[in-house]
This record gives sequence, structure tokens and C-alpha cells, in this order.
Amino acid sequence: MKSNNDNTPSFCLEVWGTDYNKIKNTCILAEKLGYYGFYYGESLADIDLDCWTVISNLSAITNKIKLGPVITYLFPDYRNIFLLAKQAMTLQEVSNGRLEFRTGAGATLQWSLQWWHPYGIDYPNNRERVSILDEGLQILDKLWNKQTTVSFEGKYFKVNGATLREITNQKRIPVTIAAKRNKTMEIAAKYADIWESSYITPEQFALLNKKFDAIYKEFNNNDCNRSEKISKSIELDVIIADSDSDLEYKKRIFAMERGPSVAHQILKYGLVGKPDEIEGKLKEYMNAGVDQFFLAFQDPFDHKALELFMHATAIR
Repeated sequence: MKSNNDNTPSFCLEVWGTDYNKIKNTCILAEKLGYYGFYYGESLADIDLDCWTVISNLSAITNKIKLGPVITYLFPDYRNIFLLAKQAMTLQEVSNGRLEFRTGAGATLQWSLQWWHPYGIDYPNNRERVSILDEGLQILDKLWNKQTTVSFEGKYFKVNGATLREITNQKRIPVTIAAKRNKTMEIAAKYADIWESSYITPEQFALLNKKFDAIYKEFNNNDCNRSEKISKSIELDVIIADSDSDLEYKKRIFAMERGPSVAHQILKYGLVGKPDEIEGKLKEYMNAGVDQFFLAFQDPFDHKALELFMHATAIR
């Protein structure tokens, strides 16, 4: 996680896909260009490879860029919580402390059912997902940060005296929690190093940020372990081009690929435009309190766009 004394924002990439050579080459380029993080999608669907295998391999061919899942789910029907804790701690060791652990309660049932039902996993309802997130983070926090014997009897998780091998001088695993609602923001206030929102305007982010700060202050007034100020992140799509004609072409392609309703939302809330327009929007988000930008490019393997974003933007 970048220093809280550093006013320069972090730029991170959100990447999906099944062509490992493209994934690898894009990650190497992202590190060269100065992107802070490279995060790969995790799901059972055929839109990607196994996330933890991919980022483990990427850790061996890069040196400084942060790595992690776009979002990893704590659902007990999906993965044993202790196995996940051990996978994460192992990657933290082999990557020399470059894992960024990203999680959240997940999207609505209507949106997410298609990604879980084919694999025999019942997608929990909103209340259940929030409880699972809270319980799971309690266990992970104890296993990673306390490194003591953990026993836990919850509604969704049960741990009977589990321990993880202590790794000497290992850096603490930073946790990003995506949260917009009160309950999930409370969980983020307790456990997150980075709080993230998504697809909202700078004005909306400023209001939500103010609300989160109040929740964070309430939960951490008496917690001497949370002395560092939490970082603030926003997830946004990016469509960037260096000419009006190329920009319009990319917008049309995006609308055909994602549908008119999704395209309308992205054009409304995303970072869309030529470099000088993108720079202006970034400044607006920074003024609203954003420290980190989690970016989903129209084509995550469009190297020209990745270069244009970093080279042409004065805020770096």
C-alpha cells in the first residue's frame, strides 16, 4: 500500500481472460509503465483461468507490481477458509510481500446467480453474504495477523484450533474491501486497509467518503492497532483514445459488446475521453478523496491504451 504521506494516486489494472501469454505480457508492461497493481479475475466460469495459479506465476516474473484477485469470495461452499488463508500467506511469501487481498460481499443475486448455479453452488442472499464476509474476515485477521491458535464457531465457519506457520519478517497482507452500504462499510472500517467503492461520480464519492469516515472513526477511536489512515479506492471503466475518431469507434465497439444500457452507465460514470479529459476527471476524483484508481480498460490487453493513460496523464 502506498504511503499515506504521498499525494500521488495509485493506478491499478483489473484483468480477465484466458490467454495466459496476453495476461503475462500485459502484467510485465504494466510494471514497466508504473502501474501500482495488477489484479486478475477469480471465478469458476470459463471467462478466466485459475486466479491463484496465475498470480503466483506472475509473481515469479515481476519484481515490484502488486498482485491479487479482482475479488476473492469467502463463501464456505466455494473454498475452505483455512485453505484460502494458507494460499494467501504462501503467495505473500513467494512474491516478497506483494499480495493485495481483495474481497467483498459480492453483487446481487440477480446478477451473480449465472456465475455460481452451473457449478452447484447456491449463491447466498444479501444478508447471508454480509455475515459470511464478517465471519470470514474475523478468521483471516486472526490467522494472518495474530498468528495464534484459532478456534471459531460461527454460523458459516468452524475452525478447531487451526494455526498457520509463522513466516519470519513477512509483510502484513493488506486487505481491500469493496463496500457501499452501511453494514459492509462497518466491516471495512474494522478490517480493511483500503476501502473501495465503484461506478459513482466524484460528487457521489465525496458524500460516501464522508459517511465512511464517520463509520471508520466510530469503530476505531479506541483501537490502537488501526493508527494508519485507511486508503480510498474507486473502481472505474476506462475508454481512452488520442483522437475523436478513435474514441467514437471504441465507444461503438463497447456498446455492441456490452449492450446499450451498460454502455450508458459506463459513459456516465467511467473515465472516458482523450488524455486531457481523463486527467481532468482524475483530478475531480482526487479532490473527492480518492487515493487509488482500480481500472477496467475496455480491452485490458490494449497496450497502446495502457501506455497512453500513463504517459499522457500528468498525475502520476
